[in-house]
Amino acid sequence: IPYGLEKRKPNLNVGAIASSILILDEPHLYPVSEDGRSYKGAFTTCLELLRLLNGLTRFIFMSATLSSDLVTRLGTMLDAEVIELDDTELEQLNKGRSRVFTRAPEPMSAAQILQQHDRCSMIVCNTVQRAQEMYLQLADAIEQKQLNIDLHLLHSRFTDEDRKAQGKQLSQLLGKERWDGDTYKRDRDVIVIATQVVEVGLDISVQTLHSENAPANSLIQRAGRCARFEQQQGHVIVYELRRDEEGKPASTLPYATTLCQATWDALEQFAGRIMGFREEQQLINIVHTPGDLDLLDRYELHRSDLRDEITKTLQTNDRTHMSDLIREVNQVQLIIHDQPEEELKTRPWRWQSFGLHPSALMGKHWEHLKACQQERDLGWMCKTAQVGKEEQKQQDEEEDHRLPIVYSWPPLTAPADVPGALLVAMPQQLVTYDKDLGLVFLDGRIALPPSWLKRLEEQNYQSGLVPQKSGSRDDGPTRVQTYKQHIGGLADAYHYAIYHELAYTMQRLEHLMGLAPGTIDNAIQLAIATHDLGKLDAQWQRWARAWQRLLHEKGQWTTPHQEYAPSFFFAKTDYNYQSKEQREWQKELSVKRPKHACESVMAGRMLIMHSLGIDGPQSPNLPVLRAVCGAIAHHHTPQAHEYGTTTIEAAAKAAIQEAFEVVRRGSSWEYDLDHLVLAFKNGDLFPVNASQGRFTQPDVASGPEELLETWLAFLIVRALRLADQRADRYLPTRP
Repeated sequence: IPYGLEKRKPNLNVGAIASSILILDEPHLYPVSEDGRSYKGAFTTCLELLRLLNGLTRFIFMSATLSSDLVTRLGTMLDAEVIELDDTELEQLNKGRSRVFTRAPEPMSAAQILQQHDRCSMIVCNTVQRAQEMYLQLADAIEQKQLNIDLHLLHSRFTDEDRKAQGKQLSQLLGKERWDGDTYKRDRDVIVIATQVVEVGLDISVQTLHSENAPANSLIQRAGRCARFEQQQGHVIVYELRRDEEGKPASTLPYATTLCQATWDALEQFAGRIMGFREEQQLINIVHTPGDLDLLDRYELHRSDLRDEITKTLQTNDRTHMSDLIREVNQVQLIIHDQPEEELKTRPWRWQSFGLHPSALMGKHWEHLKACQQERDLGWMCKTAQVGKEEQKQQDEEEDHRLPIVYSWPPLTAPADVPGALLVAMPQQLVTYDKDLGLVFLDGRIALPPSWLKRLEEQNYQSGLVPQKSGSRDDGPTRVQTYKQHIGGLADAYHYAIYHELAYTMQRLEHLMGLAPGTIDNAIQLAIATHDLGKLDAQWQRWARAWQRLLHEKGQWTTPHQEYAPSFFFAKTDYNYQSKEQREWQKELSVKRPKHACESVMAGRMLIMHSLGIDGPQSPNLPVLRAVCGAIAHHHTPQAHEYGTTTIEAAAKAAIQEAFEVVRRGSSWEYDLDHLVLAFKNGDLFPVNASQGRFTQPDVASGPEELLETWLAFLIVRALRLADQRADRYLPTRP
């Protein structure tokens, strides 16, 4: 599933999972669908994939918050070694630290926090809104009493930049260097209010931790920020959730009510006791064992259904399966911007956004926001990013460059439309951002003191572009490259780096599939050498020459255009993806650029077959041929299967041979250019009514042979696509 990837790239990351050492940390955080009533979700999908990758991929499943029976059954299911710490190791790790759990007699309040406070404290709330409310209450109390306390708030609705700065600041305030045994070394006290974001990834410690009631595994993760370092003694205080104004029990979301209640009941027997690892494990076992084992039973009962759904998703890359296989799509991304239709036309995902549960914009909140919109005489309340039909079609095209997709921003007219809108924009008069408080709605859902309300209304915040990681080349222009240069760049990328990334998995697959050593390496080199043969089609070359001619003409150069020699075969042309002018100029060309990926399969398939030594339907290398053809067909988009009428001039064979030699570099695999197919009519590599096409269709459900061929195909397409992406980095070093 292209989760966080553009639509053309979902086949890129499957091979990364298959070819890596996987560290799967804190699996209690992996969601399960339908609040524990289903066998689906990220946890069981992960479990099934590990079983499907058995013998191929190395992994470590690690956690201190899994029930004992679950660990035992996972070890059996995954054919994995279970490693547990013994008492001697635990004693060495503890180094004199201890913590005590107690249940608070009343719901959490600022007064109770300050009464229990000693030098440094942390409060963990289950929702962002309650964390913000507690921050405001404590800020007011600290100011009124003139207390010498620094107050900090940490949750998921801060900008990426501020989150990073907060983590660094907290490490400086509460990290190991601030402690001398149980003594906190700082002039000013510290109180941190946070949400679940502190459960993992922060190496900090406080003396007292206050937490709203949550499932036992989450509570213990939170407790890991209390008395974390050696010779420390800490106190963890757990609070029942406050009832609402009508006296009804408060919502336990995002957690299951049954788990929260079971945890609260179980804590009674541990009250006042020092909670070491063994005691924490007892609490986990009491609360989570029944649900854990029930989940595994449901999963085993429906395992074949899960494999079928994984197969279907690997074949279609359909995002609708996200809610079943990963998590329910219960989040929308919110951008604060007054004019999204003007400034966020392209790549709106690159603008700072904030993740929200759809309910934050629905029900009574929708009504309150609507009332605020009318009160402030705003023209709109909420807009959503939409891709037009023509732009949507572009995403399905096979092009080897990225035309920016243009988005429109129509208003959302009903709250029922919110869950389906993955990206929404709202004006700053309704929602704003503060570096201390984070994202804040101005519709009255949080009681804001007058000074804070004035501060927030004066923020004038607009979401900005998030800085891109260095090395990103999505927007960079391309330059003219010959076929030999381009193929040589891929060969360098593969031989110098990618081969070493994939070597272990190639060897494992060869062993499991009964292939001769080096077969997959040879196959990937063949894929690199042949993947762009379709660009040598006469019409593709005519288009490239016509475009270079038009580009020179539009540039109004004083010197006449110098036509390229007949022996010059293009693999890339000059083109600036960001130039709106150049995109318009391309429409002026009478010669249209044909596709080339599936055409490359048809041109090179027989050559690849003979090079792999395939002489009949029983050849062990036949799955390798299908996997290579699939990689070539899908090196721009994973759904390509049709090819057009193609004619490759005989003169191109010299360029092809040069490219093959650049890739092969004296290695032992052979090729014969006489097996190239230089002319053919249009057709389909995988017609709908065919039981088997000319390339691998992912299938993890049918049997071990189809399973291994699936991983082989994804490994080869990853190698090819990575080499294609990295090729230009090597061009300056080439003649």
